[in-house]
Amino acid sequence: MIPSDLMIEQIEAAKMPLPKGICNRERKLKYCNVSEVEISDREGAEQIGRPEGRYVTVETAKSYEIGEPAFEEIAAALSKELRKMLKGHKKVLIIGIGNAAITPDSLGAKAVERIMVTRPLEELPEGYSVVSAVASPVYGESGVESYELVRGLVRETKPEVVILIDALATGNLARLCKTVQLANVGLTPGAGVGNARPALDEKSLGCPVISVGMPTVVDCRALLYHVLGEDWEAYADCLHPYEQSLIAVPRQMELATDMGARMIAFSLNKALHGDLSTEEILRYLY
Repeated sequence: MIPSDLMIEQIEAAKMPLPKGICNRERKLKYCNVSEVEISDREGAEQIGRPEGRYVTVETAKSYEIGEPAFEEIAAALSKELRKMLKGHKKVLIIGIGNAAITPDSLGAKAVERIMVTRPLEELPEGYSVVSAVASPVYGESGVESYELVRGLVRETKPEVVILIDALATGNLARLCKTVQLANVGLTPGAGVGNARPALDEKSLGCPVISVGMPTVVDCRALLYHVLGEDWEAYADCLHPYEQSLIAVPRQMELATDMGARMIAFSLNKALHGDLSTEEILRYLY
């Protein structure tokens, strides 16, 4: 199977009726489609290969082509789903995972720059949450695992919930830089590109974990299938020895990660601080 971080692609790849304990609901808005997959028991989780929990996917146009009306609708849809996952928690630690120097992996770091950090404030406006936000460099850059850094921050700041922002991988060209996934099961950094690091979840951190991400890379085997309409195995000799490590990104990656980070950050700001308008968020940040 071609690696993917997206639950919706796991469902599609199964090519069978959904097992007991898995429910998939979809709804269409003007500028985006929202899909929710809920895994409610161990049997369903084992069959689909993902932990029990809620996975919400918002699909839209390419992130770097989104105009203002679409941006507002998508941010509102994401913030609504985030509020459900937050379950009223008001003390939040946000971690942007990834290497800021590598554009496809810079989503988390860019998003953190746009988060409304409120923990230093002596008095919070009504409806605001207590928010801390930190960018976590990758292990190869810092020599520190994200797990080690986040676990230390959780121990010291004692958040009620941790939110992780990370770039994802897709196995479908049609979802590249066009999809945002939310999940209340945490994540395993690097899993989608075959470089899995220690998992960041409730079991490892001791508090609820929400993950947010956008796919910024696509496996080249998926690219071959999308363009040629046939399995990549026929071209295995041409791809060797890179058949499991070759990925592709769009030329507009800088714009894609900028807009994706802005969309995710503004959604989080709205969810955490009383459904602020874009103007109010910009006024706070700048």
